[in-house]
Amino acid sequence: MRNTILIFLGLVLLGCSEKKEEQPTEIYIPQTELISQVKNTIAGDAITFFFKTDAPNETYKLQIKNAYGSVLLKPNTNERENIEFNIPENFTRIAGPFHWKLVLKSEILEEGTHQIATNAQKATYVESYFGPRSITAGRNDFSMLTISPTDAYDNPLNNGTEITVKYQFLENIDELQITTDNFIAWYNVASTLKSGRILVTSECNGTTSKELATIVYPANAVNFSISASSAHTFADGNQIVTFVSDIIKDEYGNTVTNGTLVTFVIKNERNQYLYTVGTTINGVAEAKTLHPDQATTWEVQAFITGAAESNITTFKFKSAVKDYAVHFSKGNRNIDVGPFESFMKQLIPDGLLLQLDIYDANGEFIDTKKTTSKNGVSTIFLGEHFLEDGDYTLKLTAAGITKEFIINIHGETIK
Repeated sequence: MRNTILIFLGLVLLGCSEKKEEQPTEIYIPQTELISQVKNTIAGDAITFFFKTDAPNETYKLQIKNAYGSVLLKPNTNERENIEFNIPENFTRIAGPFHWKLVLKSEILEEGTHQIATNAQKATYVESYFGPRSITAGRNDFSMLTISPTDAYDNPLNNGTEITVKYQFLENIDELQITTDNFIAWYNVASTLKSGRILVTSECNGTTSKELATIVYPANAVNFSISASSAHTFADGNQIVTFVSDIIKDEYGNTVTNGTLVTFVIKNERNQYLYTVGTTINGVAEAKTLHPDQATTWEVQAFITGAAESNITTFKFKSAVKDYAVHFSKGNRNIDVGPFESFMKQLIPDGLLLQLDIYDANGEFIDTKKTTSKNGVSTIFLGEHFLEDGDYTLKLTAAGITKEFIINIHGETIK
């Protein structure tokens, strides 16, 4: 009995020690063959892939990929021997290569590349760009015409495609041939010596682009001449003096653009400056300013900033007011000046400047008072809050005439 038990245990242990050998799983790969041998088509043509297979019921997939993305296609029908895939239109219309792979359960069975050419025969479209739209006269400036011809599906045409460029200026029409390179063609249209408008257009495979234009503006102005005129030469502070340029042109004889700013700078005998501005109309600039209120000589020169300048012209003004009266009252605190009479004994226009400089008895400057004329006269009042009683020197200046008085407030005027 004991021996029987030992034999039984030995058999059990022997059975447990034996390992069952694992058998490798075999992967079945069906036999496939590409039937359609067309590897090149034209954009827009239908594309179908046919494969012959010995296992048509398997779940085949066709992966296609181009520069725009990729997609995984299912077969159209399950035939007895063949499988068929139709390539979507959005892939067949894009020129260039696309890569395909026949896949079954992550295994690549077949792969290859299909090339799609542009379809210029169906239609050609011409996209053109032109700029800048304004240039200056001369031979140093230009506008660039850029053309991008495409087929009916917006595919750029092949390198070397011929394009005809035409451009017109005045009575001249020029024509030339250029070719595409890296999908575009371009040409620099040089500016002309005369100002005007240049029209350009392009043509490719019988399709013309829209008309584009650039405006040739005059170049920088060259030096010019000016003159001054007025109804009279009296310094009455009322009449207007007019400054006029001749016709301002550029170096090629083109009249400068309307609206060109011209600055007229005026210098008087005391090296004081003032200016007035005008803009050109048909090449002529005109500016106006009031006469001064005292005799002087003006030197006038005009400038176009950064471009040109005029000659220097002079304009002399004669004194319109020869003299004026001064009357003190109210203890010499009230000063009446005038009437101011102009060159025909008429009252001057309102607004003539009267300046009073006040000095104490020792000649120390105290203050200045200013006023303007009205109805031909001016009045200044020196109130008690402003000046205490005492001796003062007063200097009155109007119309370029200065008069000096030594007075005593509450006293008589002493000349």
